Amino acid sequence: MGRLFRLGDVKRPLLRLAVTGFRAHAVRLVLTGFAVMVGVGFLAGTLVYGDTARAAFYDDLARSARGVDVAVEPAALLAERDTVDTIAALDGVAAVDGRMAAWLSMLDRDGKLMMDHGHVGYGLSVPDVPSMAAYDLLSGRLPRGPGELAVEKATVERAGFTVGGPVTVLDAAGQPRTLTLVGVLDLGVNRLYGGSTVAALTDAELTALTGTERFAEVVVAAKPGVSATLLRDRVAAALGHAYPVLTGAQLRQKLAVEAGKYVTGFVAVLLGFGLVAVTVSAFVIYNTFAILAAQRARELALLRAIGATRRQVTGTVLIEALLLGLVASVGGLVMSVVIGYGLIWGRELVATDIPLHTPVVRWPTFLVAVGFGTFVAVVSALVPAISAGRVAPLAALRDASLSEPRAVAGGRRTARLVASALLAALGLLAVVGGVPLGFPGLPLVLGGGMLLFVAAVVAGPLIVPPLVAMVGWVPVRLFGTVPALAVANARRNPRRAAATTLALVIGVALMSLFAVLLATARDQSGKELTENFPVEFTLNRARTDGTFESMRAGMPPGLAPALRKHSAFATVAEVRSEAPLAGDRTRVSAVPPDQLRGAIRPEVTAGTLNELGPGTVALNRGYAADQGLTVGSTVPFGTLGPLRVVALFDDSPLDGSALVSFDTFTTAYGDRPAVEILVDLAPGVSTEDGRRLVDAELRAYPVVQVTSRAAEADELAASLDELLGIFAALLGISVLISLFGIGNTLSLSVVERRRESATMRAFGLSRRQLGGMLLLESGLIAVVGAVAGVALGGGVGWVAAAALIDTYGHGVPVIPVGQLTLVVLAAAGAALLAAVLPARRAARLPVIAALADD
Repeated sequence: MGRLFRLGDVKRPLLRLAVTGFRAHAVRLVLTGFAVMVGVGFLAGTLVYGDTARAAFYDDLARSARGVDVAVEPAALLAERDTVDTIAALDGVAAVDGRMAAWLSMLDRDGKLMMDHGHVGYGLSVPDVPSMAAYDLLSGRLPRGPGELAVEKATVERAGFTVGGPVTVLDAAGQPRTLTLVGVLDLGVNRLYGGSTVAALTDAELTALTGTERFAEVVVAAKPGVSATLLRDRVAAALGHAYPVLTGAQLRQKLAVEAGKYVTGFVAVLLGFGLVAVTVSAFVIYNTFAILAAQRARELALLRAIGATRRQVTGTVLIEALLLGLVASVGGLVMSVVIGYGLIWGRELVATDIPLHTPVVRWPTFLVAVGFGTFVAVVSALVPAISAGRVAPLAALRDASLSEPRAVAGGRRTARLVASALLAALGLLAVVGGVPLGFPGLPLVLGGGMLLFVAAVVAGPLIVPPLVAMVGWVPVRLFGTVPALAVANARRNPRRAAATTLALVIGVALMSLFAVLLATARDQSGKELTENFPVEFTLNRARTDGTFESMRAGMPPGLAPALRKHSAFATVAEVRSEAPLAGDRTRVSAVPPDQLRGAIRPEVTAGTLNELGPGTVALNRGYAADQGLTVGSTVPFGTLGPLRVVALFDDSPLDGSALVSFDTFTTAYGDRPAVEILVDLAPGVSTEDGRRLVDAELRAYPVVQVTSRAAEADELAASLDELLGIFAALLGISVLISLFGIGNTLSLSVVERRRESATMRAFGLSRRQLGGMLLLESGLIAVVGAVAGVALGGGVGWVAAAALIDTYGHGVPVIPVGQLTLVVLAAAGAALLAAVLPARRAARLPVIAALADD
């Protein structure tokens, strides 16, 4: 570009001319400016969101480091009680507090265990020094003695607790203990606790309930004049360097890194969508300057005729693009603050909960908004600017303005065909070649999809006009003249039509890609749920101590007999499970023979379960394949001894990779309690009625949690729908920009066709027909772009889904026909709306004035 155009070639008069030209065509550049502003605003807004969210998280997490000069972080090895005494005796220590934390189960007002994704809550100690607390007190007071607790605000709101009222927790033995709520806490968004319940109690009460006697963290405050570094060294030496010891500054730095983890992934996703939006903006900019250069051909030729060089003419066009980029980017910078803070306000919809914080705009955001936006504008206008510089001086003597070539010349046509064919072949090879590789081949599939899009860009001027003719064939046959004129206008300038169409293809293709992937994920997940949860309800003991060992403690012995009393349940099976091999996580399950039936009975793929008895075992097919075992093989199973394989099964609700007879299991391990209970409904019983019966029986057993197949399916479907909605909203920005491009193209075309439109009006075309012609032209371009985008994105999505299924599932990908049809219709409808104003403007042009226009 340096050899093509040097700023020194543009003299001051030509610089003034470029500025004057920009001001003269400012109205025609409004929609293009909006496209740049939206794209840049979204990209820079992502940075504002990221910086603001990080600052908000840091400020929120930093409360745990308030007043802390030194922190002892024991990690997995908890600090003993004498650690606090050792530190308190050191010279320079003003205060020291040991922070205890333990698993603590809490019941709601209906007596149900409050859990978050399978986890019970936490119990924290009340600090001896209130100023060093890791949380804030919102109301009430902190506990001072036995029988009291304070609970964090989200739990209080969810359960409906009130200060002064009772709260029931479970002790280490799983027995309920009722305490009095004396205060409400604010823990912020600390990821350690997630959405779990959190209560604060005195050290003695927490130890009495949970049995814990160690500290998860010890924080120290230094006396005046004692440096944090010096005190850290003293503490580390006193503890024999048994635990990591940090200064308060190091702790805050650690919290800052932790704060970044909260938003880094989501910001990366947003930046990806922002780059897509800017790419679409580049297509719109290119198309706008290509049209303007064509319309101003006589003006540019006149400049050449009075002595301007090609470089100078090219430079004036690039300066106009530079001015457009600067103005739109400044607008984008303002919009970025709105978008970034809007994402903060909508935090619950787009990511994890984020504390409110004043917007943070750093210099990289300013650089992206102004520098990158202007750069994209100039680069996008480069090709039209070069074409403008090539206008011959004699073109100033011609009567009509020079438009872009309406057909691709023969040599260029052949070059485009060859280049696009090679790119398409490489893309198809990559897409098809990635499927057998499974998940590792996914980047190859997506890369091939990008090559296919590049091939479409190269071949666009050749393939878009025929596609427009195909789409317009039916309207032309049905309605005659007006649709025929619309089709002819849409095809008349292949490059213009291709650039306008391809801008829409990008957003629609990505929407279709995600729609296919998520529809396939929903289908595969439904199959997995059906296979892994063939029964309606699965009951097991909650992890009340945060480990699986508490689950292995077994189910209450009276629960299964109580459930069997209800005729609504066809099957109530008690599953025993054990790990017979030391150091091996392989588990062996057993079910009483009278309960191994119906949905409980595994799906056998080889052998038969009828031979299951003493000295035999049935294996999961995947486990057998990994171990090189088949029916008839003998496998050592530790405590169970050597067992002969009599069957292989595929899908089973039973816990473990192996199934033995109930007698074999009890001979080896005795009459152990069941680790889970599987419940299936009788015919005609609804899931809601069955759930009510199960919940009624579980009131006496708060440590037992129930998993419902229907609830799991609904939750999964809701999550996938939410994800699709987020992707659609983010990609909607790109589609919106492409619609700006369609509206802008038609607006400029209206100016270009003033005399042509007036001539058609003079020959009898009504205002309504002229406006309808422009609306249909917009609709044709939108339908072609949307259909092409659906075909490209849906096709690549189908292949990518096939690669994932090859690794993780079975079956075929799903094409969400309804969703993809809705995308096409929505794009066409939005394009019609974008064309309303240009169509009205064209229809209102006075015929005589337009014919007289020169």
